[in-house]
Amino acid sequence: MSGSDPALPDEVLAEAAEWFATLGDEPVSEAERQRWRAWLAASESHRRAWRRLADLDRRLGTLPAAPARRALSAAGRSRRRFLKGGAGLAVLAASGGLAWSRAPLWRADLRTTVGEIREQPLPDGGRLWLNTDTAVDLDYSADHRRLRLLAGEVLIETAADPRPFTVLTAAGAARPLGTRFGVRLTDTGTRVAVWSGRVALAPADAPGRGAVVAAGQQRHFDARHCAAATPLAGHGGAGWERGMLVADDRPLGEFLEELSRYRRGVIHCDPDAAGLRLVGSFPLADTGRVLRSLPEALPVDVTFLTPWWVSVSRAG
Repeated sequence: MSGSDPALPDEVLAEAAEWFATLGDEPVSEAERQRWRAWLAASESHRRAWRRLADLDRRLGTLPAAPARRALSAAGRSRRRFLKGGAGLAVLAASGGLAWSRAPLWRADLRTTVGEIREQPLPDGGRLWLNTDTAVDLDYSADHRRLRLLAGEVLIETAADPRPFTVLTAAGAARPLGTRFGVRLTDTGTRVAVWSGRVALAPADAPGRGAVVAAGQQRHFDARHCAAATPLAGHGGAGWERGMLVADDRPLGEFLEELSRYRRGVIHCDPDAAGLRLVGSFPLADTGRVLRSLPEALPVDVTFLTPWWVSVSRAG
């Protein structure tokens, strides 16, 4: 922790984790929400602890330790079990106990913060776009070009060059052949989307089980196998590199999960609203504006409980 963010007492972090569990356990009564608001307003340390837990919940989506994310999400299934196990993990992480999982990212050659999108020329004349909360290392030598994706998502336009180009992740390697393609880390591996050319995938533990992703396709792979290819939506890119989040008849819950990558805090979507279908293009530079505009497109209510906790429910 930096000097500007002094350590919080464990009991305050534990209280924040308990409220995190309570509000994640549906249904939540209005009386319970009022008690939470009173707790939040009672102390600056309460608000700092809440911000830290909300930010942790968002960042766990990019940590390699998927069990940690599942521990936090277990709040909705068992408040008591969460407080004995998951909350302890949350407090540990918020106190810095999981700092080793993020520390290498701060030393990355290139990185973006939450909500930031960056275009970067590559040493060979190619182009690289870094999506929100992304970190990469570059390794260019006389005989190779390598990009290691440590967190997040990138879009790449390769340049003509005799040296082989490789994108490395924990799942394995992606080797493009004159392409425009994207690589994204997921909780279970890596997803590769190709808009032009081809990309060869080689799982880290089973390179012989590799596969090729053709233009207009995407594939997910992990360290042992490659999933079947599926059609790729969009033409020429993912949309985010232009600062837009595109919804082409997309379920609202899926859209909000994607939007949450671009803001700190939590966006909660009630199950009865999650299946509503959304169409449109939305500017990522102002996620609050996007959220406030949803009732114009769908029968939903959007409630900002705090600047970092937003609830979306079906209207009426």
